[in-house]
This record gives sequence, structure tokens and C-alpha cells, in this order.
Amino acid sequence: MTSTSDPRAAFAAATRATLDVVLDLPAQDLGRSTPCTELDVAALRGPLLPVFRRVAPVGRGGAPADVPPVPAPVEDVDGALRTAADDALAVWSDPALLTRELAHPAGTMPGAALLATYVGELVTHAWDVGTAVGRPVVVADDVVAVGSAASHQLLPRGERPPGFPFGPEVAAPADASPLEALVAWQGRDPRAIA
Repeated sequence: MTSTSDPRAAFAAATRATLDVVLDLPAQDLGRSTPCTELDVAALRGPLLPVFRRVAPVGRGGAPADVPPVPAPVEDVDGALRTAADDALAVWSDPALLTRELAHPAGTMPGAALLATYVGELVTHAWDVGTAVGRPVVVADDVVAVGSAASHQLLPRGERPPGFPFGPEVAAPADASPLEALVAWQGRDPRAIA
């Protein structure tokens, strides 16, 4: 069972689920459109790299703005994603980070709350890529619940002001799975096929 007071297991599970979807993609899949309409698969894998690259330095006490939102071109995106994910997991193995006040793009917050926001972000972007390439995201509902709880605390309902990550909330179907409800909250049509 994962917890919002210690989201490290959820972050590790979200990381594994994300990497399972976004790594080792055939070249012909990289140009596919995603539910994140402004980005194709290759372009969406790019922003995932700074997400992973941000989680470790922020855990070390750095500022989110220290990591550019769009990475410089990387020859081996798969290798860079693996390395950045491993670094993030290693940094966050320290339980002292959970109560430390750390910088997040939305403001300073306890490490546990900060890490939980990245659970929702990773799972949503994994869903974007998985939907585009036909690789479903395999992640437990309790992991999704950690990211969803954090996202609901961070993002306003309905229309999102400029500068907020993710688009306006989309109505989730009544029979939506927890993952579908999360991606709808984060501005995706959960039943869309890219």
C-alpha cells in the first residue's frame, strides 16, 4: 500500500511504469501524435527528461528553475531517462527529505507533497505516450491515488490559468478507472485514442 505521507514507493512504481512505456520505442512510433496535442511521442519524451532531472536536484535542495523545461538535444534519450530516473530514486531514498521544505514550481512544500506531485505527472505523461504507441500504462490504483491526491491539491478545478501544467479539467466518464480519472483531471480525454 502506498501513502501520501511517504510517496517514495509510489514514485518508484510510477517511475518503473513510465520507463516501461517510454523506453525502447521503435523509430516509427516517435512521430505519432499523443493526447497531449501539442507534442508527438518524441517531443513528449523530451519533457519527461527534465521531470526526472528536476526531482533529484530539488531533493538535494536545488530550485526547480535550475533545470530547463526543455532539455538540450540528447543523443541517447533512453539512456538519459534511465540515468535521471536512477538518480532521482537514489536521492529520494533518504526519508529525511519527506519532511524537509523543498522548492516546487508551485511554491515551497514538504518533500512528501512535492514527490507525490511527480507521481501524477509521470503517470499522466506515461499514459500520453502509451496511448499513442499502444503500450498501456500498468500501474496500481493506489499509486495513481497518490498522484491524483497531490494533483487535486495543486491544480485548480476547471480552466487552468496560464503557466499551470496540464490543460483544463476534462469530465471523466462515470465508469472511469482511477488512471482515467487522473488523466481527465490533468486535461486529457481518457477515452481518446491518439
